[in-house]
Amino acid sequence: MTTYSTKEPRSLRIPRAPLRDEIRRVLLDRVLDGSMAAGMGINESELSAALGVSRTPLREALLGLEREGFLRSEAGRGFFAALLTAEDAEELYPTLWTLEGLALESSPSPNPVRMAELERINADLARYERIPERALDLDRLWHDTLLAACPRRRLLAMIEVLKDQARCYERAYMADSGRVFASTRQHEEILEALEKDDRETAVRLLESNWRVSLDFLLPWLRKARP
Repeated sequence: MTTYSTKEPRSLRIPRAPLRDEIRRVLLDRVLDGSMAAGMGINESELSAALGVSRTPLREALLGLEREGFLRSEAGRGFFAALLTAEDAEELYPTLWTLEGLALESSPSPNPVRMAELERINADLARYERIPERALDLDRLWHDTLLAACPRRRLLAMIEVLKDQARCYERAYMADSGRVFASTRQHEEILEALEKDDRETAVRLLESNWRVSLDFLLPWLRKARP
């Protein structure tokens, strides 16, 4: 019978995850800020040299981002930034609003301090809603703050990945159309429902909040095919 020995050489126990995770963060930032555009190919040799890392942790990070849906790979072509499609958006957004609704149902009622913070963030969003990158950041912060007390950490981790994917779509749409999703009034309605302890209405309004984004995106995706 094979057994695990704690007396293995120390070098075999050095964790490599931090380097892989740092590479993932750098690559994901490039996807999210648009510098690695949808469909853009990745030259692993050049990227390895630019980041000053070996091919092994780079490949691990690329495979991880592919599993999360940010990259795709094809035999003979390698990795490339995932394309934005109506079909993918139609799967992404319902999954996102369903999981966020579940997280909200699982969360304790926001205390006065958190409610005040949500109102402040929403007021900032109203001021910056014509500036795409700032609006996206503030909208993300509002949703993160809304669910911050949810005790289901694994659920929140899945939601974070989906929200990153949604940002790719919304940033591309805003850059192409010049339009910004305005969601401040819906946020106010969600908070009003929570103040009344009407969790069912708050969850329904949260779903409507994400549906608006999808309603804008689908006609654009079917026309533009980015």
